[in-house]
Amino acid sequence: MMKHQGFTLFELLITLVILAIILGIGLPSFSAQLQKTRVQTAVDLLINAIQTARSVAVAKNKRTLLIARDKEWHQGWYLFVDENQNGLQDIDEPTLLLAAPLKKVKIQGNSSVKTYISFVGTGEGRLIGKSPNSGAFMAGTLTICPEYKGTGIKLVLSRGGRLRYTPITEEECLQS
Repeated sequence: MMKHQGFTLFELLITLVILAIILGIGLPSFSAQLQKTRVQTAVDLLINAIQTARSVAVAKNKRTLLIARDKEWHQGWYLFVDENQNGLQDIDEPTLLLAAPLKKVKIQGNSSVKTYISFVGTGEGRLIGKSPNSGAFMAGTLTICPEYKGTGIKLVLSRGGRLRYTPITEEECLQS
């Protein structure tokens, strides 16, 4: 008598049904975790860039600018020392930091941090001005949320140039 090895069609179908159930349960939670990770990565990158901009301003005692690419923070950003205080990156002002576009997240700044963040030599956030430490004080909020629905994080930049962040709900993300 010959022994057959392998699965029967019935055993294969049962295995596929069990696999489909496990994937159906696990996939939504994996998707939510992936969104949280994307948001947290964006927050970490942005915090690092803002702290670097502030540190460079203090170390060089000159205004530094962190500017959103294409006026959208999720498109990335670049950092430079604004030697001539004109608010633009000139040929002789090298890029110190360049961030690539972020996928599946949206970042929106309010008021004065909508498209750029500027620090003067004292480490304070200041709007672009004509002299080294001039310009009105700069403070604002950057909201980082998943592209679609999910919870996010709000970064708050104080007048003194310090950052704090708080988690925000899905509803707050939808409103931003």
